Amino acid sequence: MSVLVYLAVPVFFALILLEARRHRALRAAGRRDLVGYERRDTAASLWMGVGNVAVAAAVQGASVVVFFIAYEHRIFEIGTGAWAWVALFFAEDLVYYAFHRCSHEVRFLWAAHENHHSSQRYNLSTALRQSWTTPLTTVPFYVWLPLLGFHPLMVQTQVAVSLLYQFWIHTELVGRLGPLERVFNTPSHHRVHHGIDPRYIDRNYGGIFIFWDRLFGTFRREDREPVYGTVEPLSSWNPAWANVEHLVALARRARQTRRLRDKLLVWVMPPEWRPADLGGPVSVPEVSRESQVKHRASTPRGMNVYVTVGFVITAAALSALLRWQSAIDLPARAAAVVLLLSGLSVWGGLFEARRWAVPLEWARMAASVALAAWLVRGEAVFAPVVVAAAVAALVLSLWAARYRRPRPPLAERPAGAPFV
Repeated sequence: MSVLVYLAVPVFFALILLEARRHRALRAAGRRDLVGYERRDTAASLWMGVGNVAVAAAVQGASVVVFFIAYEHRIFEIGTGAWAWVALFFAEDLVYYAFHRCSHEVRFLWAAHENHHSSQRYNLSTALRQSWTTPLTTVPFYVWLPLLGFHPLMVQTQVAVSLLYQFWIHTELVGRLGPLERVFNTPSHHRVHHGIDPRYIDRNYGGIFIFWDRLFGTFRREDREPVYGTVEPLSSWNPAWANVEHLVALARRARQTRRLRDKLLVWVMPPEWRPADLGGPVSVPEVSRESQVKHRASTPRGMNVYVTVGFVITAAALSALLRWQSAIDLPARAAAVVLLLSGLSVWGGLFEARRWAVPLEWARMAASVALAAWLVRGEAVFAPVVVAAAVAALVLSLWAARYRRPRPPLAERPAGAPFV
């Protein structure tokens, strides 16, 4: 992860908290046009963001090697001067437009990207709702920049700048911005992109600039409040399932269709395409905020606190991993990433009172103690670190044991009811 993004993380969290408070105040004052926040939905978005960072850190070395190999075979000598940065500023945004558009129009790429759209809410936490597979799917698009002659470190920096810019456009609280909207991507433009209304589907792919959409015919102005989410909604807060659910559905569809040609086309055609023997292409249905059913489930207050504590510990562990990853051997880094992702996934199961969640949480605690022992093996602090990890794991395991019995789901609320 770029140093710029890493340094911005505390600012992201502070702005999310401020926006949530502002949402609550506005809804209390009668602003029912705001969808607002929901704790478990926000938690799922943050978990996906942490998982994305962990996966990106795990594969960063390989992607950097690919970029430097491409740069060694560069077509042009662009250099690193001011004009090179200006050219990269526009070139990277065009590459992002191409990547983003393909991620909506090619089915297996949509499977890697759609979890970013899976929240039925639109707020700053949605910006952090990132896929665990896009660190892999972006490489074939961005490798063209070092191949053209842009230094890989420049490319990484500009990608970070684009990510930082796109954080603030995930909000309902900023309206139209006048002449700026002719050139730049804004909250209004990006709300359209996240809408599932037929008029808004596959529109406004830009990153920093919106003129690519105007140039290539994919622009749409916001003319009514969008309905957020995905056409095929995700009914889960489990980040692991959010990342594989669409791939599982594609594999099932490929198995069901009879013709070999269709089994292959399922993976590369647009999302609305279906083989003839499975009903043929589908159209996007009309939708309204009143008719949209939002995913809900009851979660005990103690479980909310438990997951919050676990998330803070995990975020601290991820920060340590990023800080000292060069001093940790590859097997240990891989084990740490797997353990981190499994924790995020188990918490989703705990939120939804799945029977398997608590036993898996116990297993994760035991694995955490083993990993801690592995990381400090041969060090003078071995004994106190292992004892501390074992005590923490025991306390958390006893806490989690209170929630072994699943609770019945909470009745669905009307779509217009407050969720702040």
